[in-house]
Amino acid sequence: MQETLLFDQFTWLVFAAPFLGLLAAGLSKRQDPVIRGNRVLRHDGPARVSHWTHAVGTALLLVSGIILGTRFTPSFVTGNDATATWFNVHFVFALFFLFGTFYWLGNTIISRWRFGEHMPTKNAITYTLNHYGSLLGVRSCTYPKEAKYFESERMAFILAIVATVAVLVSGLFKVLAHALALPEGFMNAMTWVHDISAALMLLFFLAHVFFGAVLPVSWKTLKSMFTGYVPLEHAKHEHSAWIEELEEKGAVETATDMTGEAGEANAPLAAQGRKDGLEHV
Repeated sequence: MQETLLFDQFTWLVFAAPFLGLLAAGLSKRQDPVIRGNRVLRHDGPARVSHWTHAVGTALLLVSGIILGTRFTPSFVTGNDATATWFNVHFVFALFFLFGTFYWLGNTIISRWRFGEHMPTKNAITYTLNHYGSLLGVRSCTYPKEAKYFESERMAFILAIVATVAVLVSGLFKVLAHALALPEGFMNAMTWVHDISAALMLLFFLAHVFFGAVLPVSWKTLKSMFTGYVPLEHAKHEHSAWIEELEEKGAVETATDMTGEAGEANAPLAAQGRKDGLEHV
C-alpha cells in the first residue's frame, strides 16, 4: 500500500491509550448521584466522558470495520489506497475506544460499587417482563420499582462486557501482528473471534441506540448524558427504587435548583456537598 498504515507507524499508541485512560481515571474527581431540588444528578462529568469516548469509538470502529469487510461480510472498498485510508480510520477510533473503555475500567476499579449497579439481580427476568409488559398494556403486568439501571439494561450489560473483552483482546493481538510474527493459525482464530465479537457488539449497539435514544420515553434520560441530570419526577416514575435509595442515604441537597440556568454552581451548597462526602476521588 502506498499510504502509510497508522497501525504500522504508531503501534505504540494502541497500548498508550489504555494507560492514559487508567491515568485519567485516577486523576478524575467523581461525584455520586444526588437529588438537587427538582433534578437528580445521574451522570457526573467522568461518566459522560467515558460514555461518549467509548460510544464514538465503538460506532466508528463498527462502521469502518464493516466497510473493510469481515470473515462473513464483503468489503465495500477496492484498491490499496482506499483500504489503507479506512484502516487508518479504524486505527484513530480504536484509540477513542481504548481510552474510553479503560477510563471506565479505572473508575470502576476505584469505585467498585459502580460495577455492581450494572449487574442483573435475581429479579432480572420478572422485572423485565413486567416492565415491558406494562408498557405494552398487558393488564397482568405491573411497572416494577427499578433501580438506577433497568434490569433489562443490566442483562444487556453482560453481553456488552463479553463482546468488549473479546473484541479488545483479539484486536490487540491483531495489532501485535503488525510488529511481531505471530502464527498464522492463531491469527486466523483471532480474526474470527474479532469479527464475531464485533457482530455481537453491533447488535448491542443498535439495541442501545433504539432503547436509549430513539424511543421517546428514553429522551429525558438521554439528555442526562449531556447535562448530567434527569428530572426528579421522571426518575421517581422510572427509577423509584433508586430515588428511595438516595433518600435513605441522605443524598439530598435542599435547594430549589443547585445549578442556575446559566450553569453557575451555588458555591455554599457545593461546599456543603463536598463536606458531606458527596464528592470523592
